[in-house]
Amino acid sequence: MAATQQLNRASLTRLGTLLLAAYLALYAALLLAMRQSSNFDISEPLVVLAIVGVGFSLAAWLVTARATPLAYSVANPVGELAVAATFLLAAVAFITWGLPGLHRYFPYDPAQAIAILVAKLAVFVILPAAILRAQFGWTWRRLAPVSVQPRHLQAAVAMSMLLLAFQAIFGRGLRDISAAHVPAVMLLYGVPLTFVWMAVEAGVVEEFFFRVLLQGRLAAVFKSELGAVVLSSLIFGLAHAPGIYLRTGLTQEGLKNPSLLVAIGYSVVMISVTGFFLGVLWARTRNFGLLVVVHAMGDLLPNLLPTLRSLHLIG
Repeated sequence: MAATQQLNRASLTRLGTLLLAAYLALYAALLLAMRQSSNFDISEPLVVLAIVGVGFSLAAWLVTARATPLAYSVANPVGELAVAATFLLAAVAFITWGLPGLHRYFPYDPAQAIAILVAKLAVFVILPAAILRAQFGWTWRRLAPVSVQPRHLQAAVAMSMLLLAFQAIFGRGLRDISAAHVPAVMLLYGVPLTFVWMAVEAGVVEEFFFRVLLQGRLAAVFKSELGAVVLSSLIFGLAHAPGIYLRTGLTQEGLKNPSLLVAIGYSVVMISVTGFFLGVLWARTRNFGLLVVVHAMGDLLPNLLPTLRSLHLIG
């Protein structure tokens, strides 16, 4: 019996390792193809891979070394993964065609920003959660657990400080804020307002769908946390590819009329990498609240001015 359990664990470890190796091979192949077909600069993706993909994931592993994950059991993994896959298709359709429609129907802020937030919550959170509740008996507390236990709080603070430092040093957020000469009084309530906005729009929406719903079910089906991190991160990136290809002007990715190859490649080599450290945090803590806070802190500086402008709080 013990020998069988050890064999099963070894097989699951190999599965996760194989999926990671396959991801890296795909990453390298796409990066090479993009460079050859469109002279794509590979330096930035490699820096992102090293710092965000490897460095932040290692940091997430270290800061949760003494954390105890919250209880989380998926009783019907195949059925629930089927629900997640169905809503993944709906999410891709929404990203590709729904968002441009909302931009046309609500051309002016803040109505546009509010409409997009409500639509994201409906597609990515409310509807799939309602299906899981009706079909599989989940409650919100069990589905997306939150805890303020000390080890989890320490991990949230450590990762938040790391992300803020990264954005302050390598991002444009602080420079843009300084150049915009935003009054100090505005920052006193603009910073917490932006944090709350990002916590809902990015944290709740993306972390519930891609980490809690998708990664949680992938881990239950494949019985491999590493494999689930790899697959959910790859899917997170690829979900952006149709939008990058069809509506570059709304993606803020800095690409001009990308080919389908570049759109797919960019979604893998730049976007999917950012999902790894958040996937590690979910695998190690099963704490939805921790993910929301960390995600919002990572998005705070680059989104401060755009959020305040979209809400017409600054010009």
